[in-house]
Amino acid sequence: MKCFVGLDVSSQKLDVCIMLSDNSVTFTKSLSNDLVGASEIKSQVLKLNEINHFERIVIGMEATNLYSFHPAMFFNEDNDLKLLHTEVMIEQPNKIKRYREAFEENKNDTLDAFYIADYFRIERFTPSILKEEKYLALQHLTRTRLQLIEQMVTTKQHFTENIYYKYDTLPSELKNDDDLSTSLYSATIITLMTEDYTLDELAETPLEDFAELLQKIEHGRFKNPEKLAKVIKKAINGSYRLNQVHQESVDIVLSLLAREIRSLDKMIKDIDRAIEEMGKLFLNINA
Repeated sequence: MKCFVGLDVSSQKLDVCIMLSDNSVTFTKSLSNDLVGASEIKSQVLKLNEINHFERIVIGMEATNLYSFHPAMFFNEDNDLKLLHTEVMIEQPNKIKRYREAFEENKNDTLDAFYIADYFRIERFTPSILKEEKYLALQHLTRTRLQLIEQMVTTKQHFTENIYYKYDTLPSELKNDDDLSTSLYSATIITLMTEDYTLDELAETPLEDFAELLQKIEHGRFKNPEKLAKVIKKAINGSYRLNQVHQESVDIVLSLLAREIRSLDKMIKDIDRAIEEMGKLFLNINA
């Protein structure tokens, strides 16, 4: 005898149907999608196994992103179910939908769970492999890092657009000189964009003093601050001037975007460290 557990998973509910290989239904119920509901399903499976001594137990559900994650991991990692060699399967919703539509029944949650169990009972599915939790943990970190990188790209694009209003020639001037050890998003440029420095004040600042200011902002790390000072002054002298109201709005936007760039940069460094630590854990496990 074989046992097939069909789960229709939503954010709040686990609608369950337990079907045996002889097509008999032994248990149907709507339970909460939490530890309590999942534990009750496990209890029912163990009780039925004591009577029937199943040769195969399959717990199957549709892939529903976040909602199916916890029940799938619960049944897959449970030690009692592992002793029975329980198989946890996650199937693509479109495959179960096509199977169910062949019967042209009215849709409801109880029927959905029934047809999910019946779909797995006919054993035409391709076994799915659930990732171990440590791999899912690493995946969670790397996907979050990707999201942060995408946010950073978007924010830097907006920052560049707004810099154009204030220093319309600066992006091209920095790009054209490969010898400069700075970028449009360096701490130095961001400080010049967001602190209380007007274009005219910077344009009138003597080159030596301007170079000294750049070194102070960058904590003395520039090899040739005079050259950078010349490039920035050239960009300032060639840039259009905004009226005061527009200039203030651009300064506010640049300041906000600069804060976001700094925050995202810190978060990316933090998650890089977390990924590195996770990598060390993998090496220790596999050693």
